[in-house]
Amino acid sequence: MPHDMHQRQQDVFGLIVKHYVETAEPVGSRYVSRKLGLSSATIRNVMSDLEDMGLVTHPHTSAGRLPTDKGYRYYIESLMQVRTVNASVLRSIREEYHETMRSIEDVLMRTSHLISNLTNCVGLTLTSQYEKLYLDGTSHMINQPEFHNLRKIYCIIRFLEQKREILSLLHNDLTCEELRIHIGKENQYTYLNDCSIVTKGYRSKGKIAGRIGVIGPKRMIYEKVIPTVEVLADMMTGILDKLEA
Repeated sequence: MPHDMHQRQQDVFGLIVKHYVETAEPVGSRYVSRKLGLSSATIRNVMSDLEDMGLVTHPHTSAGRLPTDKGYRYYIESLMQVRTVNASVLRSIREEYHETMRSIEDVLMRTSHLISNLTNCVGLTLTSQYEKLYLDGTSHMINQPEFHNLRKIYCIIRFLEQKREILSLLHNDLTCEELRIHIGKENQYTYLNDCSIVTKGYRSKGKIAGRIGVIGPKRMIYEKVIPTVEVLADMMTGILDKLEA
C-alpha cells in the first residue's frame, strides 16, 4: 500500500472516493480543482499518479476517475474517519430489541432487518451452529445505479437466493470474531465484483456463534456501515446471553 502518499495526493484521492460514493459517477479534474482550489493541470497530474499507484481507474468513455478495489482498501485502512452511531439511533435499537425479541430466531431475523434499514444494504445474520442464514433488504441493491444493468442485478439476486453460496463465501470467517471486509474481486464470485461484504462475529455462551453484516455496493458508506455492524454484533452478543441465561 502507498503509505508514502503526500498530502495533496491524499486530499485528491479522498475527494474522489467521497464524491463517487455520493454520485456513482466518475470524478473529473475540474470538479476536484474547484473543491481544492488547485489548477486542473495539477489535479490531472495527481490523478495520473494515483492511477499509477493502482488506487483509481477511469472508464473508457470518461476522463473521470473512480476508486479501484485497492483504492477502497487503502481508503478504509488509512484515510477513513469512522463515524459514531447516533445516541438516539442506539436508543431506538435497544427499545426495539427489548420489545420484540422472544427467541434466538427473533434476534437473527430482526437484526438482519435493522442492519439493512440502517445501512441501505442487504442485511445478513448467520448462525454457524445450524448454518442458518437470514437476509433482508434485497431491494436496496436494485436501487443502486451500478446495478441497473439487468444482467448484473439478475446475477446478484440469484446469488442472494442461493444461500449455500453465501455460506460458502463466509465459511472462512466463521471462526473469528473480528470485523472482515471483502471488496469487489476479493469475493470469489465474478458477479460480486461491484459488491463489498462487511461482517463481524457475535458470541453466544461465550463462544463465537455466527456473523452479522451487510452486502452492498463497493461504494457503500464504510464510515457508517462499519460502526453499525460492530455495534449490532455487540448488542446481539448481549441479547443472546440474556435469552440463554
